[in-house]
Amino acid sequence: MLEEQLKKEVAEFAKLVWDRKLTDGTGGNMSIKYGDKIYITPTSTIKHFLTEKDIITIDKNGNKIDGLKEPSSERKMHIKIYEKANDVNAVIHAHPIYATSFAITFEKLPVNALPESSLVLDPITYIPYQMPGTQEFADAFNEGLEKGSRVFVLQNHGVTVAGKDMNEAYVKLETLEFLAQVSFISKLYSNVNEIPEEKITAFKEFFSRNKEEQ
Repeated sequence: MLEEQLKKEVAEFAKLVWDRKLTDGTGGNMSIKYGDKIYITPTSTIKHFLTEKDIITIDKNGNKIDGLKEPSSERKMHIKIYEKANDVNAVIHAHPIYATSFAITFEKLPVNALPESSLVLDPITYIPYQMPGTQEFADAFNEGLEKGSRVFVLQNHGVTVAGKDMNEAYVKLETLEFLAQVSFISKLYSNVNEIPEEKITAFKEFFSRNKEEQ
């Protein structure tokens, strides 16, 4: 059954995020949208132990349709992203160590330090601190979403990524944390040298042409 498959996918990626140490304790939340329904992780749970039976179904207004537990307290953020971005069908919010360190210092990540990060992450939106779970927090995503951003660094909180599916969203999360980690290490030895903008543009054009030819 499709609904069971979608719930299983949310649970599997939630476990992957936790096992890869991309979030902490009961932190983070993940969801998939299909039609008018959103399949989302429950609140206050260790993601490693989740199964499809734990995933909650909510409607586009955040009302619970089914599930044994309560949906994530940050479901308003997920709803906002799906509402504003028609291309998005999966959202991951997490607290990876290095990327969250950048969220705490609120220092911008050098997205052009690596060709892959420029391709996968650009543009990154940086959102000033808002109380998690509130409507104000969800509304803070509006401007970035309208500009086409699907990667968000949340001051003193963590990060949120969105994609056309869960695989794409997860790749954004891994790439973001890798960029944060190598940037931190690079600064210990020297500094971060970003690739010139014209070369980044050329790389993106080259990648786009090759993708169209495949």
